Amino acid sequence: MRRALILLSAFLLSTVGAKAGVWETNCAGCHNGMVAPTKSKLLSKFHTKREFMAKVKEMVSKGKMPPGLPYGRAANELFGTKRVIHRPKRIHKKPMAVTSVAAVSDPYARYKKFFKPLPALPPIPADNPLTPEKVKLGKMLYYDPRLSRSKLISCNTCHNLALGGDDNQKTSLGDHWRTGGRNAPTTLNSGFLRVQFWDGRAPTLEEQAKGPLQAHVEMNSTPEIVVRRLKAIPEYVELFKKAFPGEKDPVTFENVVKAIAAFERTLNTPNSPFQRYLLGETNALSKEQKEGMALFVKYGCIACHNGPVLSDGRFHKFKWNDDPGRYRVTKNPADKYMFRTPQLLNVAVTAPYFHDGSVNSLEEAVKVMAQKELGKKLSNSEAKKIADFLRSLTGEVPLEARILPQLPGNNPQ
Repeated sequence: MRRALILLSAFLLSTVGAKAGVWETNCAGCHNGMVAPTKSKLLSKFHTKREFMAKVKEMVSKGKMPPGLPYGRAANELFGTKRVIHRPKRIHKKPMAVTSVAAVSDPYARYKKFFKPLPALPPIPADNPLTPEKVKLGKMLYYDPRLSRSKLISCNTCHNLALGGDDNQKTSLGDHWRTGGRNAPTTLNSGFLRVQFWDGRAPTLEEQAKGPLQAHVEMNSTPEIVVRRLKAIPEYVELFKKAFPGEKDPVTFENVVKAIAAFERTLNTPNSPFQRYLLGETNALSKEQKEGMALFVKYGCIACHNGPVLSDGRFHKFKWNDDPGRYRVTKNPADKYMFRTPQLLNVAVTAPYFHDGSVNSLEEAVKVMAQKELGKKLSNSEAKKIADFLRSLTGEVPLEARILPQLPGNNPQ
């Protein structure tokens, strides 16, 4: 019985380690069956670590996979299970020793309980399941400027996946150089948000996608223009048939926004230093970043900035200028100057800050929020430490999402 328990413990430790290790933090975001093959598919295709690593090197050399990631450690997790089971005593002892040393050497580990690691995918709605065909179509539509009236503006124009999912402008330039008055939020990790837009007027990514396509200060298109142009491009008609099989007329405005939303749900950014720290890599954060994390919790930032993307998804009063916030949507006086809590993942690369894009410095934004929302005046040193912590939240945009798609030809009117 004692030997059986040791074997069982070793097996559980090895499997948990694989799920919360390199594969989860570096690989699972892309290898979800939508963008790249799942873990089970890889294990059925490659039978040895050597075979797997040879393919990885080939893909990296061709530029199809990013260099510098810990592929060897991921391979150990994928193909090392049998060795762990055959050597239960050795595997059983080492994790115990490493864990105890880490707990002693990292006095900031106690703050981890206030945070949650980023899952590989956000919740997927039942009426818009993810499929590879739909994600492929959604990516093409996201990058295609022909959806706009002028044929010059795409989703990626204001939500540039090479710039952090936004455009680094105070307010985005739309059709005829008009602006909407609010800063463009990032599309990265947006599937985890409870509501969309600063004022929460869209409950889903599907509803959100309808807004910019039709807004006169953004793409200034109409459902009729979008559908007419897409139907005039035979390649798109075939892609819609594959993405929405069984539908008699799949090229509809509803399916356009469903495909875009499906693609956006794959725009998740794992492998940030903070994500790795939460999953056990003690040295992923610097001492200053850990001190900033402690201050973030101590001063109460965590009260609103919590959950996997550090946003509670709720509305809080932030009177910064004359923008009435959610009041525009509800007309309820109680909602004046109320704005949805912004997520903080990748915040270091999405300046300028606030709903009007009026602050360009992350340290200054931290000071403003502490003063207005918490009544706390931070020192320069404290603001820098918190900002350094926030910089550790920058993850990796999936490589496949950042590669420009080859769009089908034709120039429909």
